[in-house]
Amino acid sequence: MENRCIICGKKLHDPFALYCAECEYELKRARLGDEETVEDYINRVKMENMHPHADLKGVKSLDSFF
Repeated sequence: MENRCIICGKKLHDPFALYCAECEYELKRARLGDEETVEDYINRVKMENMHPHADLKGVKSLDSFF
């Protein structure tokens, strides 16, 4: 299984990394007090990387596990 950024989903080369370089930079910048908060950045990146035409056939609901 490949390791991906938990914010934008980009493929990561470091097996222990949680964020890609771009997201890590934006997180640090946001923590320094720039205009965009961390939550706003995460929401913006998630909305940009959404795949509205994703093929969800065969994806089971998690309701059966709970």
